[in-house]
Formats: sequence, structure tokens, C-alpha cells
Amino acid sequence: MAEKIIKVKNLKKEFGKNKVIKGIDFELREGERVVILGPSGSGKSTFLRCINRMEEPSSGEVYFNDILITDKNIQKMRQDIGMVFQHFNLISNLTVMENLTLAPVILKLMSEEAAEKKARGLLRHIDLLNKASAYPASLSGGQKQRIAIIRAMMMNPKVLLFDEPTSALDPESIGDVLSLIHEVANLGMTIMIVTHEINFAKEIASRVVFVDEGRIIEEGRPAEFFAHPKTPRVREFLEKVL
Repeated sequence: MAEKIIKVKNLKKEFGKNKVIKGIDFELREGERVVILGPSGSGKSTFLRCINRMEEPSSGEVYFNDILITDKNIQKMRQDIGMVFQHFNLISNLTVMENLTLAPVILKLMSEEAAEKKARGLLRHIDLLNKASAYPASLSGGQKQRIAIIRAMMMNPKVLLFDEPTSALDPESIGDVLSLIHEVANLGMTIMIVTHEINFAKEIASRVVFVDEGRIIEEGRPAEFFAHPKTPRVREFLEKVL
């Protein structure tokens, strides 16, 4: 059995009096593709952001390879646990090439020459090499998101987190982005993804986790989860989205 790469113990996150995460226990094994489903406002995105330390947990523990993430250098930790955001987060005053090469060069993961060579190869693969000198404002939403994905891949992460990567896109762009995520998954990347794309979830997931009101309500293999949900709350949710 694959090694456990992330362990979460009794994770809680509060914003003032608002208890968003109310006690989550979770384990992620190397090579898994975990899809996180649930209604809006259920705590799904906050859960991912706590794993990446975009948010600091109010209490509980998150371990990466048995090391408490709060004990790791945050830049090193984010190199290992990459994240792709809903709204791309490209740096507007940098070109596409500069967006791709900035972090690996600054963190001394590779030389500027090596970073540019890798970035060109990735841009060529997604048919956007002609955008290397363009600025983000000139790109479509789908182009921005695909560049955000390969920017995360530039860091050679051990785990990649996707926070609703298609929710800000027009319908025509969604397919291109989902296709690229499929490719990343097929490379053996360990993935956690928050999404509302149910058909995509069925295709890509090795495990589905349902979060509601800050807790994991149910989880299981996709075939079992979608065909035979065990809890009334998940049955109710699936009746509305399937």
C-alpha cells in the first residue's frame, strides 16, 4: 500500500465566531486522486487552504510526510504542496514566462536557463508557447488557468491541490482545463481537488470525500459513493446535482 503523505488530525478553523472547520480527520496516500464535494460554504476550500498553510488552523494538526507543517519552512512546504486557485493568481505585471520561472529561480531550484527551458516545454505541450511574452491581462480565463497549473508543476510538487479550478471559467474553456488536470493525474501526481464538476469527479477520483458544515460526512470509492450513498445528506446532495 502507498505511503501516507498527508495526515490531518482534528483540524478546526474559526474566523471570529464562525466555525468553518469543526474537526476533520483525514489521510492522503501517495498517488491518490481525492475529489472533495459538498455544498457552497461547507468548508471545502478552507480545508485545502489549511493544508497549504494559506490559512493557519485554529487547532488540530496537519502532517506532511510525518512532519508537522507548522514546523516546516513555509516556502519549502509550498514547494512540496502546490496549489491552483479558483482565480488563477498570476502576477499581472509579469509576462507568462516570468510567472512560470520566478519561484523556481528565486528558490534556487534551477537556474534561469533551466527554468526557461522547462517552461517552454510545458507551454509547448499546452499549445501556448506563443504566449510566453504576453501579460496575463491579454489571456482568456482558460489560458490563465492552464498556465497557473503548469506554474505549479514547475516546482515539482509532491502533492497538488486544486481549489475549484473551473468555477471562474466560461463553458468553452472548462474542457481544456479539465483535460490538463487529467494529464497531470495520469502522470501519477497526488491530487486533492475541490470541484462542482460531477462527471469529471467520477472520471478522475480514486476517492470521493463529502464535506458539509465543516465536517467529513461520507467518503468512498467513486462507483460506490455515487451509486449507493450511505447518508441521507449525501443522497439529498446527489439528487440535486446528478
